Amino acid sequence: MSRRFKVALLAVVSLVVLTAMTAVGLSLRDDPRRSPIDRDARAANRAAEPPSQVLVVRRRAGVPPSWSRRLRRTAGVTAVARTARTQGMLRRSRRAGGGTVDAVPQGYAIPLDVLVVQPQAYADVLPQAGREFRRLRRGTALLSRTSARLRRLGVGDRLSLAGGRELRVARIVDDELVGFAELVLTGRDAGGGNDATRQLLVATTQPERVERRLARNDAVRIRTLSPTLRTSPRLIARPLETKARFGEFAVGLPYGSDWIRIEPRWLDRNIVTRSVPILGTVTCNRRLFAQLRRALRTLERRGLSSVVNRADYAGCFAPRRIPGSGSLSLHAWGLAIDINAAANPRLGDSRQDRRLVRAMEDAGFTWGGRWPTVPDPMHFELHP
Repeated sequence: MSRRFKVALLAVVSLVVLTAMTAVGLSLRDDPRRSPIDRDARAANRAAEPPSQVLVVRRRAGVPPSWSRRLRRTAGVTAVARTARTQGMLRRSRRAGGGTVDAVPQGYAIPLDVLVVQPQAYADVLPQAGREFRRLRRGTALLSRTSARLRRLGVGDRLSLAGGRELRVARIVDDELVGFAELVLTGRDAGGGNDATRQLLVATTQPERVERRLARNDAVRIRTLSPTLRTSPRLIARPLETKARFGEFAVGLPYGSDWIRIEPRWLDRNIVTRSVPILGTVTCNRRLFAQLRRALRTLERRGLSSVVNRADYAGCFAPRRIPGSGSLSLHAWGLAIDINAAANPRLGDSRQDRRLVRAMEDAGFTWGGRWPTVPDPMHFELHP
């Protein structure tokens, strides 16, 4: 055997031995069963890291794009997702096999509350959304679970929206995972969403830094999303919750930016004119009168009728959308009433007598004066 061959053989053997020893070392280091010291060290490091939280950042006129860039450069922030709400106008739904489920009369459509997302960014902030949102792409939609039940639709079924858009249902997801929206779409299918409804979801281990980075005033609200994605009871009702309790209606096309037309059959079944204490004759949803009478009789019985200015009553049923957001107002369902309106303008200071507020809330109403970013102190609505 030549000297050159012996040297080459020795080099090969050395390389094999070194590789094997490295592999054993890595195995001992990475396998928690064979490396209890390293396992304990990793556990200690994880325990020392602050837990990640998800913050919801809202602003009255919508969150500007610069806030996303600013927060991504903030220490502790691991992901940021922009979302928005808009309206989708449902014309028809059908089974995957072709059978019709809903067919709206010609010239009408059913408004759907749509959450607009960037799927990957949303999943980065909410890892529990990852599997569902990987299925969301152009031409598909996610339905929240309650919406799927109301629509009587499942995965593979199809929705036809006004304007000719055809969408296939890719997944049914939990209501909390999508903020109680009825439908979830990408920006391309939703038309980008309403700028005034844009908000941020921010995953961070240092929430106090996020709050310091943003301007804090009456128009800005930052709240924490719990690990289960549940929040405290909402002060502003979502359309999904309202529909689940009170039903839904179709509206005339084209869809007005303020006042709208509601299908006559729904109006005949639900909107009535009746007399109530103090205010006299009002026109509301038939299911609101029991609570309204209860509140007003309480005021009468306590000698507090004067806290309601009958001449400053601004109505109950009003088929219109909410200024700014474009969502349907609960006035369109006849489930909200405006009292002492001129003295308590929207976004203005409240002059409501707290005894009136207490009587209405005790009867089951939510007071708009408690809304954090869009206070409406004249407004009382029957919350689902």
